[in-house]
Order: sequence, then structure tokens, then C-alpha cells
Amino acid sequence: MQSHGADIQRLERYDNSKSEYTLAIITDEDDASQLELENGQVAWASTLRHDKLFRKVDRSTGQIHYELQDIPEEEGGEHQLISLLAEGGRGAEFSELVMFGERLLTFDDRTGLVCEIREQNQLVPRHILMAGCGDELFKGFKSEWATLWGEQLIIGSHGKMDAEEWVKVLDRDYGLTSLDWSHYYQRMRDVVGVGEDGYVIHEAAEWHPFRREWLFFPRKISLEPYEKHADDRYRGANVLIVANEDYDQIHAIPMGDHIPERGVSTFKIVPGHPEECVGLKSVEVGDRTETYFFAFNLDGDILQDDVFIGAYKCEGIEIL
Repeated sequence: MQSHGADIQRLERYDNSKSEYTLAIITDEDDASQLELENGQVAWASTLRHDKLFRKVDRSTGQIHYELQDIPEEEGGEHQLISLLAEGGRGAEFSELVMFGERLLTFDDRTGLVCEIREQNQLVPRHILMAGCGDELFKGFKSEWATLWGEQLIIGSHGKMDAEEWVKVLDRDYGLTSLDWSHYYQRMRDVVGVGEDGYVIHEAAEWHPFRREWLFFPRKISLEPYEKHADDRYRGANVLIVANEDYDQIHAIPMGDHIPERGVSTFKIVPGHPEECVGLKSVEVGDRTETYFFAFNLDGDILQDDVFIGAYKCEGIEIL
């Protein structure tokens, strides 16, 4: 009997009767992550929070919606993660969460660190990913999205600059391969109508093993050159990009209302309900940061409108 890959096992670990889940959500607070420990040592911190997720079906209409419920801190709903490693005075800027087998992994988009999270609050460094092909720049890879792909974990970046168009592929023993994905990123720019002057910023992606498709939900789409004020306030995207495995068939699906300051920072396919997804949207306008939870299906329907979950930036979500 043929064994299923890790990507399929993840989606089949619950069946379609499952309606209650536990979520893990991680913060990326950029400069605000630095702190001083009791012994005077400088460190960097992130918050790992847990929430209950409920999938509900209206008996009269059959309509599906998702509800999020906080787990109180005293009941294990919030944990602090401390990192002692930084690049350029910044660290613990965790941009994604992924269950890789029994390991919960997170990725620092400043240092390139790949860490296991153990016992809710222990970070165990496992790899340092380097920018671009990994051989040219002494700079950590700006990890922004990650997904299971067969037996491997594929980790990607913004796709805005050349060094961010490479992806990193890790096996179960953390063996590393770097792949040039510039053609794939260009195909995604083309499908949303972005020319040479504009840009697309990616922070959220999933490989769908049943459909054999790549799902990308860009955080920002701009037809014009980068300008911070406009980028913060007006470039948030609400379009899901769907491509086959070879990227020779690709299309975009409008997804809900366009709120220009909000952009998708992470999403996950729901195990047991593989046509449905839950995710987070982030806001960064000046010193104001916010995070919203939402849910959708792959037909383009919103299953939960944006729900405010905190005045801080979260960029990683996983279903435990």
C-alpha cells in the first residue's frame, strides 16, 4: 500500500466530522521585540498564543462559518518565546508556523533561523537559512511563508527582489536545497496585472496536495513603485492566486471586501475540510499594528469576516 506524503497526512489527521480545533498564532513585532532579561542580557521576544476554533453549519441554510474563542493566559493561552540570536540588532521576528510531522516550526524573517517550539515556550534552533541562493549574501533569508510539499517543507519569501525569489526546501533531517522560483513569481505578477513598475509581496501560501495546486494570497499588490506611505495604507490585497504544480495554468480569485490597509500574512487549509481555509490579516500603519482573523473557501466565499484579535502584528498561524 502506498503511503501518503506528509502534506496529505496533515490534511487527513482529522475527518470531515471535526468541528473544533486548537490554533497556534505567533507574533512578529519587528523593532518592538527587543527586551532586557533579568541578568541584563539583551534578548528578543515573541508571543505564541492559542485559541479555540469552531466550525459551525447553519441548519436552515447550510451556510458554514468559523468562530474564534480566546484561551485565557492562565489556562495556557499565551506563552513568551525568547531568542538570544539577532541580525543587525533585530530578532524573534517570526513570520510563520508549520507542523512538520510532530514538530511545530517557526521562521525568523530577520535572522533566517528555523526553530522548533517545544513545551510551548522553548525555542530550539535547527537551521539558519541564507538569502538568495545561499552562497552569495551574508544575510539571513527573509522567510515569509512555508508549506508542506510531499515529504518536504518549502519556505519562501516576499518575491519582491531577486534574493526573495528563491525558496528553501528542507527535508525531515533539515537537509537543505535552494531553488530559483523567479519564473513562478513572475507568473503571479502577470496574472494580477503587475508590470515592471509595480510589485507583489507574498507572505501567505499553501500547497494543496489533493488539488495539486499552489495557493498564494498576496499581502500587497501595487501597479506603482514602492512608496512607504502608500504601501502601508493602500496596497493590501484581496486576491487568491491559484496555480497548477508547474505554473502553466494560473488564475486569480477575488476574495471578499478590499480593505486597503489590511493584507494577508498567513493562512492554512483546514484538516478534514480541505476546501476551506483560515488565516490572518495584518495592518502596519506608522506605529499602529493590528491583526484580524478571517476564513474563506476555495470558491471565493468568505466564511468569516475579519475579526480583530489584537493590537499587534501576527504573521503565523497553524492548526494543532
